[in-house]
Amino acid sequence: MKRILLSISLISSIYLSAQTLIIDKKFGDKDIPVNFEYLPISQKFVFFSGEKITMTGSAFTTTASAFDGNGKESKLFENQKLFSCSYSSTENSFMNIDIEKSIWAYNYKIYVNDIVAELGSEKIKDMNFTFFGYNIGNVAVAQSQSGAGKIDGAFNDFYLLGFSNQKNKYKVEFEKDDIFLEVIELKTGSRKRFQIEKPDLALLKGDSFAKTDHKVTFTCKLNGNDNFDLITKSISQDFQTVIIYKTTYNFEGKKLKMVPLTLKLNDKFFVTSYNGGGPSESTSNGSIKLDGLSINNYFEDQKNGDLYVFGIYSNEAPKKIGGSIHPKGFYVFKFDKEGNKIWESVNNIEGKDFLERIKYAPGLNVSFAEYKNNLVFSVSVNDFTEFTNAALVDKTNGTVLKSSFLEYNNNTSHEKFSAFINNTYDYKELRNKSFSPVAFAAMTLNDDLFTYLKGVPEGDKRLHFSTLFSNQGIWLVETDNKNYYKVLLFK
Repeated sequence: MKRILLSISLISSIYLSAQTLIIDKKFGDKDIPVNFEYLPISQKFVFFSGEKITMTGSAFTTTASAFDGNGKESKLFENQKLFSCSYSSTENSFMNIDIEKSIWAYNYKIYVNDIVAELGSEKIKDMNFTFFGYNIGNVAVAQSQSGAGKIDGAFNDFYLLGFSNQKNKYKVEFEKDDIFLEVIELKTGSRKRFQIEKPDLALLKGDSFAKTDHKVTFTCKLNGNDNFDLITKSISQDFQTVIIYKTTYNFEGKKLKMVPLTLKLNDKFFVTSYNGGGPSESTSNGSIKLDGLSINNYFEDQKNGDLYVFGIYSNEAPKKIGGSIHPKGFYVFKFDKEGNKIWESVNNIEGKDFLERIKYAPGLNVSFAEYKNNLVFSVSVNDFTEFTNAALVDKTNGTVLKSSFLEYNNNTSHEKFSAFINNTYDYKELRNKSFSPVAFAAMTLNDDLFTYLKGVPEGDKRLHFSTLFSNQGIWLVETDNKNYYKVLLFK
């Protein structure tokens, strides 16, 4: 009997040690969950909570806390009324939109130590922020390039950056306009303007490149407080060679260097996917168009500058960029910071023949993240069928350590306008629970997480789950969107 009890005790301790409870709270009138994000440099999970805004489905953020992997909490701020908060890539500064001043125009505040920079709509007039991607886990995710955009990816601890054309207007067309870097210094509020040297259009457009109906454009990624990269890409006519041109500028618009990253496939073809590498464009019929920048995207290792380029390949070449695709698998190419290729990993995706029936590039939702010093590639399809395929890739040599495939269902009846987590995807073995597509990847790659989800009791209220990958493990956010919310870390 003692041996049996000892065995049960050991099993329980192993199960409990696989996860750490970070947050376990009840909803209150002035304490509802608002948002969350992960800060990879400081390795902290940031949770924003607040209160509802009367007569709307939105909420003010009143409190923000950062949690380490052991659940230790550090208050970032409290007793505030902020809206739409997010941190810069430095993790030392954050912004919010001042909707109390106006709901019809963007008025921002950026907080850095004791400095609060007020950036009203007149101050940022005719600055274009759409070219700066949002930093999500050291992957720059492109914005739509319609309008002037939001500043989330365009500020650091010293400056807010944007672009304008030769007429001092925010609409910038790469092919025909001169491009000016607009710089607002946060401490003084001064605004300066510098013309930048444009990348060579001859490297991006011509008869030797893939056919396209799109105009050539670019994206940008802030490198903390140091400089920023302007990213352009060329695709060969046969779709077997892609070159990423990573051009670095300082904050006075001076070109510092240009590093090309060359990717080649011999018997396969590069195709676009919804990977965050380029802007998406909504059409009048409700579909989405992707340009050549969406041929791939990359993760940048902050420790050593190594770059991991990821995307989708096909066994057939498309007729043009944005045309029908025939996806077959995924690839990851690793480069050092000087652009030298270290390894490439090209792998079929097991999708029970579902993948090969996909012809619509925006229907392939591709995600990439660092996870326990390795890499996770996942592709989710939410089209005629729904599934997620995930692969754990060895960071040192590109070997696929583990892969998985999971079918799920999209049930839009679960969707709520003002819910904290608004997932509509469910899985037959986990009744009355809804997940994000990335959560499906997480549960198939981490057995402890899957075991935990199976053990969560099925109740009358539908539960919703979302996940974030990190080097510390998988952060799971759980809520019923009404009574409670939890955060757990599966190490």
